[in-house]
Amino acid sequence: MNRSVLRLLVATSMAAGTEAAHAERLVIVNGQRLDLGQIAWLEQRNCAAVPDGRYWLDPRSGAWGYAGWPQVQGYLGAACGAARSQPRSLSERGLLYRPGEIINGR
Repeated sequence: MNRSVLRLLVATSMAAGTEAAHAERLVIVNGQRLDLGQIAWLEQRNCAAVPDGRYWLDPRSGAWGYAGWPQVQGYLGAACGAARSQPRSLSERGLLYRPGEIINGR
């Protein structure tokens, strides 16, 4: 196979792979479609997954909402503090019991 044809095939398949990966997610913020790197950065800053959709984001306050709806739905990073403040283990949540404790009512 001719080297130039091989290079063209490789370049075409790489470009198609990039487009396919980009097409897997559709997150639009302030009218701009985010690429996978930008979505990952946003999810890291938010401490939570960002579902596909159309959003507005005020970069100064971190307030965000759904495009076309002016009501604030939350603040970027609010999940970060909530995740740290919530107890994680059963004992921290008061759900760890000794055998027979629930049945005996003690």
